[in-house]
Amino acid sequence: MIGAGQVYAGCKSTYGNGETCYINKRFEIDKDVRIKGDDDWEDKVMDVDDDDVVEFRIKIKNRSDDKADDFDDMKMEDFLPKEMKRVGGSGLTEYWDNFAPGETKTFVIEAEIDEDEFDRDVEFEKCIVNKAEVNWDDNFEGSDTATVCYGDEEVKELPETGSNELMAILGAGLIIAGILVRKSTNLI
Repeated sequence: MIGAGQVYAGCKSTYGNGETCYINKRFEIDKDVRIKGDDDWEDKVMDVDDDDVVEFRIKIKNRSDDKADDFDDMKMEDFLPKEMKRVGGSGLTEYWDNFAPGETKTFVIEAEIDEDEFDRDVEFEKCIVNKAEVNWDDNFEGSDTATVCYGDEEVKELPETGSNELMAILGAGLIIAGILVRKSTNLI
């Protein structure tokens, strides 16, 4: 969950006994993900299968001061990774007006992982990041991400990397070679 920049409250007198007031403006965006049918929303889902539908929930809250007017020209844009395709729910770009202080807008995008991603002859695991942004009046106000991991279900731990005995023998050999070189240079 990430908040955006702020304009601080305060009023300044202007010429002719007028006044210009600045209101504290702040929008907050929170993005979560789950496999459709699951109860809990998370920042990351694991073990997504090729037939699973993934749901991304984007919640945008207007945390502006109560004195602020409603905001028009609001925009949410979701940047779906190239490995995924939208299959339902909200659009990847949504616009709205009259966004009042304290109000929350919620969008849910349904997507699937492209079937070609699973067409591999080797075991694999891959994680991709989906990002959403909120903009007001064509100005960036904040973003958040959610992660989706998928792959061959048999890959659960990293493979072993080489032998420790071989490294010990190699290290001992280099130490002995260094001692011999040092002794031979001392004799000259």
